[in-house]
Amino acid sequence: MAARKKTRRSTRSTLSLDEGLKDLEKRLPKNLRNTVKDLRANLRSLQRQMDKVREDREERWRKLETSVRRDTARLLRRLEKAVAPAPRKKTSRKKATKKKTATRKTSAKKTTRKKTTRKTRARRA
Repeated sequence: MAARKKTRRSTRSTLSLDEGLKDLEKRLPKNLRNTVKDLRANLRSLQRQMDKVREDREERWRKLETSVRRDTARLLRRLEKAVAPAPRKKTSRKKATKKKTATRKTSAKKTTRKKTTRKTRARRA
């Protein structure tokens, strides 16, 4: 949008400049009128070149801005991945079966429970 405004302004200034050159051409003698015509043509071509360069600059800027945004997003994803806590590893079946086997403490508790339940059953009977 800003570029369009600048283009409009530059077009307006060129129009006022062109009108001024026409007025100057009328006031000058015939031998200098051709010089003013050439000057007007050169100014128009210069204006076209400036507009083209301005558009190219804006296009380059947009491309650069897009690539910077992509790179920034990619870096942020990598950073988040590096900072994030590591996911839990799945245990294999071998490890799971080893965990299920009773240790000495748990087996001792189970035997004591069995004994107490036998005693209570014997008392009830």
